[in-house]
Order: sequence, then structure tokens, then C-alpha cells
Amino acid sequence: MDISNWMRLIAQAFPRLSGEGYEIVGESSKRYNCIAYAANDTNEWWDIIGKRYWPDYATRTDRMESLIEVFTGMGYQRCQDSSLESGYEKVALYEEQGEWKHASLQTPNGRWRSKMGPGPVIEHLSPESLSDGVYGNPTIYMRRSASDTY
Repeated sequence: MDISNWMRLIAQAFPRLSGEGYEIVGESSKRYNCIAYAANDTNEWWDIIGKRYWPDYATRTDRMESLIEVFTGMGYQRCQDSSLESGYEKVALYEEQGEWKHASLQTPNGRWRSKMGPGPVIEHLSPESLSDGVYGNPTIYMRRSASDTY
């Protein structure tokens, strides 16, 4: 799918995003998804379905608790909000009715990056930019020391 088609699909799926603006910063890829991207892995699709990769230390369910286990196992701890904190790397975890749907990663400039399924990586203003769309809403924020990055 070309970029203009992705942009049209993204605009339909995330009504708030169009008004706030975003930038495509990475190519489309079926190799990895948003969870993998937030975990700094661009080689595998992280999912509980089928034979996809899922860390052994995390429960393989669609419940939000399982996604929290994934990032806790990588050294993240829950924090209050999505604000930029010097010396920390943050992720926002999205859910809908208790099921995890998406993860995004904060960049050093305070903006956020999201891998859009098999689509491109986008940079957006905040985790809330994707709220009320197909990924539900960001409900959990986690951080780890930037020196703990794998």
C-alpha cells in the first residue's frame, strides 16, 4: 500500500490525529508491529496469536496485565503520565475494555512514535493523539532509565 493510502486509512482510524498532525518517519513493514517497535525490536511481530513472538516471562493473553508484564520484564515501571522526564524512556500502553491494543514509544524530543500495524511508523504529538480510534485509549504509562535500554 502506498503512503497516500496509508495516510487516508490512518485519518479514518484516528480522528484526533489528523487535527493534531503527524509525520511518517518509517516505512511500512509486515515484519514487526507496535509492541515490537516499542520494545526496540524491528525483527519480529510480537503477539499472543499463533506462533508469533511473545516473551516467555509474560502471560500470553490479550488482557492488559500481560502487556504490562512484557514491559515490566524489560525494566519498565509504571509512572504517572506521558510527560517528558530527563533520563527516562517511556511507553504508553493502549487498551479497549481491558484488552491491550497498542503501544507507543516516547522520543527524546517528547513526541511519540507508533508503528501502525503492518503500516508505517508515525511520529505524533502525544499518546492521546491516537485516543478514541481503533486502538482504544492510552491508560498505562511506564518508564525506565534510559541507561537500561537494551
